[in-house]
Amino acid sequence: MDRHLFSDESKVDGFRFAGAVIDGDDLHRVRREVLDWRVGESRRWHTSKERPEARERALRRLVRLAGPVEIVIVEHAKTHPEFLAREACVEALARWASAHGVTRWVLEQDGPVQFRDRQTIAALMHTGQIRRMTYRHEAPLAEPLLWIADFAAWLWTKGGDYRASIEPLVVHHEVVVEPDIAHAA
Repeated sequence: MDRHLFSDESKVDGFRFAGAVIDGDDLHRVRREVLDWRVGESRRWHTSKERPEARERALRRLVRLAGPVEIVIVEHAKTHPEFLAREACVEALARWASAHGVTRWVLEQDGPVQFRDRQTIAALMHTGQIRRMTYRHEAPLAEPLLWIADFAAWLWTKGGDYRASIEPLVVHHEVVVEPDIAHAA
């Protein structure tokens, strides 16, 4: 069975990646549900720009997707420059994804860092540290399942009741220190 990972990051109070893991058989149904998060004529969902009542409605719907949707959180204290924090998070998420049967990974498009993301993932595959998987960067408008990762990253970053609300969906949480690629055999 294909498992797909959709990830986005938050750069507030540290650096973290949230990933939504969805089995291939559930993609169509979950995508249809997520498209209903949009308000009015909006073409996409962006958590930080949504009204509180829209976020509450989306949260209720997300929690009902527990099972078909699993959330993975990888974070870094950002004591390093941002690019190193991101690289450490991408590496850790790639390792988790490989160990848990992810075959396709979609990262939210972020122009300046895409090349480095691809280098990190390719190096891990080339050295046999992770299994081969398909990966690409995509704009949130083109892939609504990235909206789940955006929302999860926002909720986790907010903390308190927001974080507690998605904890039932979180299957993995990891705090990383630095990229490990250079240290691997």
